[in-house]
Amino acid sequence: MPYIKIETSETLDGPSAGDLLKKTSAFISALLGKPEQYIMVSISQAMPMMLGADVKPAAYVELKSIGLQQDRCADLSKDICAFLERELSVPPDRVYIEFTALNGKMFGWNSRTF
Repeated sequence: MPYIKIETSETLDGPSAGDLLKKTSAFISALLGKPEQYIMVSISQAMPMMLGADVKPAAYVELKSIGLQQDRCADLSKDICAFLERELSVPPDRVYIEFTALNGKMFGWNSRTF
């Protein structure tokens, strides 16, 4: 049950937004080794953002998953930043990422918890 939320100052047109959702889902599935059928992706675009007193392109990402290991977060950060730079042209120094390891008993899906 990974969930990735991307908020970005960049603007995407209709087809690009749909393509980015699909690419992000496949990317996170491969990155975490989890089935894509359980991956949820949301993207908020054209959000006013400032980082370091500058309004250049930026992104804020939340990645939440059951079983997320703290010792993998540095590598995940590198891979996610590379993905955002490739797909949105947001440089790594303009990205913040929040990682959250979820307790399956505290997360619901399909009328139950894990």
